[in-house]
Amino acid sequence: MAQDLEQAFWQQGESRGFWQPNSRILLAVSGGVDSMVLLFLMEKVASRLSLTIGVAHVNHQLRPESEAEEAFLKTYCAKREIAFFGRCWEEVPAKGIEEAARNFRYQFFREVMVEEKYDTLMTAHHSDDQLETMLMKMLREGNLQTAGGIKPEQPFAPGRLLRPLLSFAKEELREYAHKNHLVYYEDATNTKLDVQRNRLRQQVVPLLKAENPQVLAHFTQLAQQIQWTVQWQQESLEAWFEEYASLLENGWKLPIQALSVLPPGQRYFCVQYCLLKLRNQQGLMFHEEQLQLILRCLASERSQWSVDLGDGWQARREYQQFLLQKKEAEILTTDSQTLSLGSGIFLSEGEWLGFLPADATGILPEEQGKIPEKVKLWSEFSHALPVDFPTEVMLRKRVAGDRIQLTPALRKKISRILIDKKIPNEMRERTWVMTDRKGRILGVLPVALSYLSIGKETDKIHYRLLYKYKK
Repeated sequence: MAQDLEQAFWQQGESRGFWQPNSRILLAVSGGVDSMVLLFLMEKVASRLSLTIGVAHVNHQLRPESEAEEAFLKTYCAKREIAFFGRCWEEVPAKGIEEAARNFRYQFFREVMVEEKYDTLMTAHHSDDQLETMLMKMLREGNLQTAGGIKPEQPFAPGRLLRPLLSFAKEELREYAHKNHLVYYEDATNTKLDVQRNRLRQQVVPLLKAENPQVLAHFTQLAQQIQWTVQWQQESLEAWFEEYASLLENGWKLPIQALSVLPPGQRYFCVQYCLLKLRNQQGLMFHEEQLQLILRCLASERSQWSVDLGDGWQARREYQQFLLQKKEAEILTTDSQTLSLGSGIFLSEGEWLGFLPADATGILPEEQGKIPEKVKLWSEFSHALPVDFPTEVMLRKRVAGDRIQLTPALRKKISRILIDKKIPNEMRERTWVMTDRKGRILGVLPVALSYLSIGKETDKIHYRLLYKYKK
């Protein structure tokens, strides 16, 4: 059996391109049976191909045996003229130790690969690890993207990360170690049942193996199928997103039609892809409950809705658009403001309003300097003012019951105008009501103007209203 494992390891590595004669391969070695078998096997490969191997070891300082394990590996590598790279983990957190230790290890491996110019990192994960990882992922997450468990190969640092033992069982590795008289260390913490992986390893996996001796092979097969499915799905989703998504200053937007025409399953994965993209680029975590809420909103007939994702981000619908966008906090200078003809003011961080001298061609050249440079590329609403327009106006936020006189005979609620014009909720909140000193509403910026603000065709243009805003 030991010889069969050795031959299978060699054939697999040759057929899958795990090494080349000029490869520089860094081995992550803990001192346990799995990693010592990997080291021993790679020594044999190195002798046949004259490739370079090195050993990277982290002393976590969590067990009394840690010092002895590190000393043993140093001596082992020195006798065989193998480069040894070691590091101690000094800052152990009070909680989340397992994840923190993993991050520390891989950061160390990354640094060694870069500094010493290794092109490949190998770890000793095996098929029992794969089974345990898949069970943990399904228990914790229930997510297709991670249900495939440990990948046999993936990009890492300047090269790649390989797990060449994934097709071998723990028992095979242990038997190989015994037949070759390999020295290794047992980690006593692997027996503690306060760790989920240990509970699965000792209490669940033995039952599965007893139920069907082929369970490792079946889970290895399932892992590969899931990984292929996810890769295929990912490529399709990337193409879909590339076709429909438009980049905004602080997010993305897609036409609602791109989601509404999809069957429920495809719609789920498309929305999930959008949220995963947001997580990967912005570090924003989301929950399945938020995803399901978005899907329920998409299935409804509501033309506008929003779902908070945290940290100021929202998923929302604005009529025929689906947006994933961070809502920037706007700092208002005051609740209400006064503006005179010939001047301009910032209404908020993203809004500027000016009443500037103009002629039929637009704002006069000598007045252009009054327009702040940073607002010139913003969206704008511009309107020529009548000759009898007030010399001073007040600006305030709208209140319930506000009505605007559109013509001498037609008066309409501002709320109804916003609905009729399908103004998105976010823009409705930014709407400014412009009044004269008597309180008569002259306009709702940037949506509608009262007949009091509209001049006759024969009027000569003296001033122009210029409202600049960030979308």
